[in-house]
Amino acid sequence: MGCFKFLKSAGWAPWLPLLAVISIPFGRSVELFVLIMAVIGLYDLIKNHQNLRQSFGFKAFTLVFLCFMLPALLSLSDAFDFKNSATSFIGMARFYFAGLFIINRITNYNPHLWLATGIGCVLAFWGVDAWWQQISGHDLLGLPPFSSGRISGIFSENAELGLMIIPFLGVAIAAFKERINVCAAMIFALLSVSVILISGDRAAWVSLLATAVLWILLFRPKNFKFSKNHFLISISGIVLMAVAVFNTPQFQARLDRSLIGFSGNYESVNTASSFRLPIWNAALSMFADNPINGVGVRSFRYAYPDYALSDDIFVDKTLPREQQVGAYQPHQIILEFLAEMGIIGIAGFMAAIWILFVKWYPIVRSQQSALAGGYLISLMAIFFPINSHLSSFSSSWAQVIWLLVALCVSAMAVEKRDDEIKEIKYDAAISATAELKVGL
Repeated sequence: MGCFKFLKSAGWAPWLPLLAVISIPFGRSVELFVLIMAVIGLYDLIKNHQNLRQSFGFKAFTLVFLCFMLPALLSLSDAFDFKNSATSFIGMARFYFAGLFIINRITNYNPHLWLATGIGCVLAFWGVDAWWQQISGHDLLGLPPFSSGRISGIFSENAELGLMIIPFLGVAIAAFKERINVCAAMIFALLSVSVILISGDRAAWVSLLATAVLWILLFRPKNFKFSKNHFLISISGIVLMAVAVFNTPQFQARLDRSLIGFSGNYESVNTASSFRLPIWNAALSMFADNPINGVGVRSFRYAYPDYALSDDIFVDKTLPREQQVGAYQPHQIILEFLAEMGIIGIAGFMAAIWILFVKWYPIVRSQQSALAGGYLISLMAIFFPINSHLSSFSSSWAQVIWLLVALCVSAMAVEKRDDEIKEIKYDAAISATAELKVGL
């Protein structure tokens, strides 16, 4: 009965972002829910633009969105492939309006907690499904893994399972702790961490490490303490997880491949980085040739052949130049902004990072907001520069980024408003007490 009341109190709005998260493994089906949110968000902006534009959530979300979109706009003037760059730029608008839907429609704590709990349940299913695939050779839907060396679970032919868990891991742990108890949150965390490790996604490994370090240094509650029982459960779980993970051939193979890079020579580092060195070299050459505004957002693959070495494996030199394409993107967020948007792009990215750490972090820290903190720590982790990244402007990853940004802003706005209400009530209570004393 309590669960039903909790579900009923959440309303209908959180269902759309939750369905979007559920749809992530199934390709473009997620676009349906993003489009619905975008249409409603645009309607809200038109109908209620005065109130919406004055809200903290609108201002915070718009500011970060502009850090990405203004450099993208300025890169169009001499983009290598104007049509593709312009199409990508215009398409990003749907994420902005979908974000406005979240900010304007999910405005209370219960819906946020319901949504975060639902996301946690989705991630838990992904985890159980992945381990079933590891044990049986196929997942619960009968899908095979991405390859013999990569467990992909429900993502099957897409090897992004580990990386897609990272953005929602922090808030899901916080929700399980809030809705159930600490033990449930710990069990979920161990399950998710083990799946990230066996997925073989080394970018997800780095993001997981960044998440842990950021939590310890910045987000751990000041009065955080582990009880004896919690400590014993965590140690037992870590031992069991380590034994299970280290005995999976996928983890061992990816770890061995990563360690090859420590030999120091070019070939070994290139192999360990999944042959990224030629891509990064081409990205730096693009920036050197187009330092102000880059080759244009999402034009990287089309400009690539002009900057590739003669033996580059990503370019088919047998084709005419107009038919040649290269690597889809730089696989590194700093190089992506430098190559595609130049100095203007990296300035926008650094401004966004400054907002996260200097403007948003103190708000979340002062509020001790578990949900907003969960979203913010994930944003910091996926933007961590010393890592390999998906393209920030690709539809699959951009929808995750802006969903996360919008949810973080919305959760902050809710906590900020609730804190202000508490302060008003406290001040009113103090005034009433003082008046009562005067009357007596």
